[in-house]
Amino acid sequence: MRNENIRTLTFKDFEDLFKDTLSDFVREKIGEYSLKYYDITDAERDTCIKKIVAALIGKNLIKAGEHRFEQWEVGWKENLKNVIESQDIDSIIPNYFGKYDYVRINRKFVKPASKDFEYRTLCVIVDWLFDKYIREVDTIYEFGCGTGYHLLRAREVNLTATLWGLDWAPASQEIINQLSSKGIDSKLYAHRFDYFNPDTDFSLDKNSVVYTVASLEQIGSKFKKFVNYLIKNKPKFCIHVEPISELLDENDLIDYLSIEYFKKRNYLSGFLTYLRNLEKKSQIKILKAQRTFVGSLFIEGYSLVVWTPCI
Repeated sequence: MRNENIRTLTFKDFEDLFKDTLSDFVREKIGEYSLKYYDITDAERDTCIKKIVAALIGKNLIKAGEHRFEQWEVGWKENLKNVIESQDIDSIIPNYFGKYDYVRINRKFVKPASKDFEYRTLCVIVDWLFDKYIREVDTIYEFGCGTGYHLLRAREVNLTATLWGLDWAPASQEIINQLSSKGIDSKLYAHRFDYFNPDTDFSLDKNSVVYTVASLEQIGSKFKKFVNYLIKNKPKFCIHVEPISELLDENDLIDYLSIEYFKKRNYLSGFLTYLRNLEKKSQIKILKAQRTFVGSLFIEGYSLVVWTPCI
């Protein structure tokens, strides 16, 4: 019976994973999320590995890149339809969470006790970063915001900031405009922004924070234009929760499979290395670069990089 080995992730577990002391705000959030999971058998672990290997040697994985614009537009239109028809704020949570029976925690596969486990563990990461970096700023920008569901989390820790959601898909702007028109947030705005061709006319406010969550992953190695755009605009902090292969250990099997999956999907590549080179040139300062040890079945895709342009 699985009930004998059910476990719950506590704030102490996340403090160990993040190597940080969490605030009461984040500790309370973790308690609310009730992050329960089961340890798995060796046979289940083998099943996870075989599934990943099958995907890596197969021909069905879709590569990330500019060619996927229409697919993202279609996906966000599904959420837009839900937002229009429903008053339930959960309608903006993307549909790709909870698709698989297993996720990664601390370089192990575990079986979540609920479908929202992966989404909630990501929320812990976002809550932690928002609590540390966005409380004292005037403007918050999420690039690659999709449905804008993280922006509403930002509001919980900063009641006065102007919130901007930026994405290349017009359906994203429609969702955010719907949220604003429904009175969910009166200081929530949207703008179309394409990572591959940054809108240099869209200027960032001085006392601001920029963040991305699993969106830069979609542009592979074509991130230099965006980084240069950020350096020019000089936000206070740039926060990225993304797949960062430089932070994983290729000698560990579970990490190695994640790195190979990054390559197969054409996910973000060379990003941290590029930032480190900019730091050597005194163009930026990297404040944090660490893994969170939280991920999905196929990847540990929620590593963290925080940096600031040098004034």
